[in-house]
Amino acid sequence: MPGEPFATTLTGLAAELASVRDRLEALAQGPQAPSARGASAPDGPVAALPGGVGEVIYGEAEQRRQVQLLQREARKEVLGFVRPPYVDEENPVQAERLAAGVVYRSLYEASALAYPGSADLPGFIPPGEQARATPRVPMKLMIVDGERALLPLHGEGERGDLASRGLLLLHPSLLVDALLELFEDRWLRATPLRFTENPEDPEVPASPTLDAQLLSLLMSGLPDKAVATQLGISLRTLQRRIRSLMESTGTANRTQLAWYVAQQRLA
Repeated sequence: MPGEPFATTLTGLAAELASVRDRLEALAQGPQAPSARGASAPDGPVAALPGGVGEVIYGEAEQRRQVQLLQREARKEVLGFVRPPYVDEENPVQAERLAAGVVYRSLYEASALAYPGSADLPGFIPPGEQARATPRVPMKLMIVDGERALLPLHGEGERGDLASRGLLLLHPSLLVDALLELFEDRWLRATPLRFTENPEDPEVPASPTLDAQLLSLLMSGLPDKAVATQLGISLRTLQRRIRSLMESTGTANRTQLAWYVAQQRLA
């Protein structure tokens, strides 16, 4: 509809994609595919989907191989929604692809930045990666060169062993185009992450710019240590600034502060 905000046109897209994913799952349940709740699965791609739209990948070793292969074949860009749990705790391919000039843009759910090992953000997020944070992402996702996408076959409500539950590899199609639009919309609305060491410096002078950044990061759902790292201040200084902001706004807790910020559009 003319004049309709771009974000509005994507309303409900994640739910529609989940519905499509369910239909693709049903197509994948052929004679050689395991049942949706089966405990075992073949180690490798199974049940190619009609029309060459994609395939379902089972087995931890094959899933890891596909994740790495997609990145190695990337020519321009790798996009991703990031949240735990992970197929692989480390991504050894990313550093070499970044060095080769491939752009990485990763949108981290707040839960990923509270995951064990992520507190030291400069070590958790590879240098050179463009990273942003948001309270929640609709699914785990990787898109390579805007052409192929990799995502879990099953929805959020069916957690389990990813190796047996399967990954959906989509080839160039309208589905990938829709996922790309969803990513770009969420990316535009997310909070950028910086890469600075947390020097535990003494008191950092307050400033409107610092406070605006602090509030924006808090609103994105990041834990305190991650926020402090992003601002390059100590955790103690961060907590002192939060208390000062609550006093100046007349709010009693962080929930009220977040509500005040949303109402006043300070972040």
